[in-house]
Amino acid sequence: MSTKERIVYEAMRAFASKGYEGTTLAEIATNVGIKKPSLYNHFKNKDELYLVVAEKVMNELIEELRKSIETFTHQDLEQHVRQSLEQSCEFIIKKHEGMMYKRFMIFPPVAIHKEVKAIVRDGDERMNAQLVTLYNRGIEENQFHHLSKEQFIASYFCLLDGLFTESFIYEERDFRQRFDHAWDVFWRGVCY
Repeated sequence: MSTKERIVYEAMRAFASKGYEGTTLAEIATNVGIKKPSLYNHFKNKDELYLVVAEKVMNELIEELRKSIETFTHQDLEQHVRQSLEQSCEFIIKKHEGMMYKRFMIFPPVAIHKEVKAIVRDGDERMNAQLVTLYNRGIEENQFHHLSKEQFIASYFCLLDGLFTESFIYEERDFRQRFDHAWDVFWRGVCY
């Protein structure tokens, strides 16, 4: 791993656990094993580093969704969509990247709010493109016959965002139960 990659990794861990305001460049440098001035060889400031980390996390979430959609194509449509949602939830809930995602989605740094919002909007568009694959399969299999592409995508994101919020509140067992109940209602809704 290059020094720049180590900086990004340690920054992601620090931003995820302490937030933007609670993280210092000196702390990141120490965790990488370099002096703080050496960070400036790779990033001009903390804002730029934060944006690089946010972009990396968004790209990884999109890649996770892409891989899960590709991996579960052999399953029936319901399991295909459910497994893709579960993989996205797993990413958001369990990994440092997921905690970073939560932070920049809910509490973007004020000074770079617009830039973070642009990363999120771009990421949503790219996720929409992935979700169209699932929607098209539902149309081809005559499961989503009363559902527009926009309705499917909006419903999927509402469920994902709701589960994202639930992950803050509930322990694994309770979260799992709530996931199952929400899934049942979602699936009946998109297949009516």
